[in-house]
Amino acid sequence: MITNPLTPNLIHLLSKGGTRGTTGRQSDNIEGNFANVLRDTFRDASDMDRADKMSALELLSGTSDDFSGLLIDVQKAELSLNLALQIRNKVIDAYNEVMRMSV
Repeated sequence: MITNPLTPNLIHLLSKGGTRGTTGRQSDNIEGNFANVLRDTFRDASDMDRADKMSALELLSGTSDDFSGLLIDVQKAELSLNLALQIRNKVIDAYNEVMRMSV
């Protein structure tokens, strides 16, 4: 059996109690946990984008002079968006692979 090096990390994320950022209500089935991982990833990307925009507005309005903080927020937003896009692409690839399977 060929194993993927990401498999232990995915098992940890999908296992009960392994998801981060949940509200304490966790499902016993994998589908619920996988949905939580996807939801949290896209929510994090949205939050990082919002923080990036707020930092830029504060800098432009003169209420803040933290240019390095703005650059850090931009990098965080870019990384979280790239992660969300890669997860989306992998999910779509997996769906297409399942659709190509013959039954």
